[in-house]
Amino acid sequence: MSTPSLRRKIVEGIVQSSCGLLLLGQIKPAYASGGATAGGVYLLSAKQRYNKRVTTGLKAFLALDVNDLSAVNAFFETAAEGGWEDLSAAAYLLANAFRTNSSKAPDSLPSVKSWKGFSKEVELLKRGVAKKDMSKVASSYKSAEEKLDEYLANVELPTVMELKQM
Repeated sequence: MSTPSLRRKIVEGIVQSSCGLLLLGQIKPAYASGGATAGGVYLLSAKQRYNKRVTTGLKAFLALDVNDLSAVNAFFETAAEGGWEDLSAAAYLLANAFRTNSSKAPDSLPSVKSWKGFSKEVELLKRGVAKKDMSKVASSYKSAEEKLDEYLANVELPTVMELKQM
């Protein structure tokens, strides 16, 4: 049997098998879920997905009494929603959701830059708590709170004042 003839037989066999399976209903059509390739639709759902976690974490942060080191330490130690670990992850992902195209580096986004500025101050606060340095804790908290409004504006969330009233 020649090579072109062999190829034809193989292709015919594949086509016949596929048609037979389709007729029997064994093959189901594939439906796209959207996912990361869906552009604006995906970004909108990412914003919706992280808004609640970020808002919950920021409310917990803003409710901290910096004179109560055990409460501040508990904020840093909990991995649950409302703690620093969850807030840090969700807030970065929310900031990253404001990318307009996939070729733009996340670190160049204003939302990511403002998050990193706030996050840096919170890390200084965390170090102050570990050293039990009350003046560092108070100054880092105040500085973090001041930087927070820029982040909130960049990710289209309510201001610090509005979050405190919620």
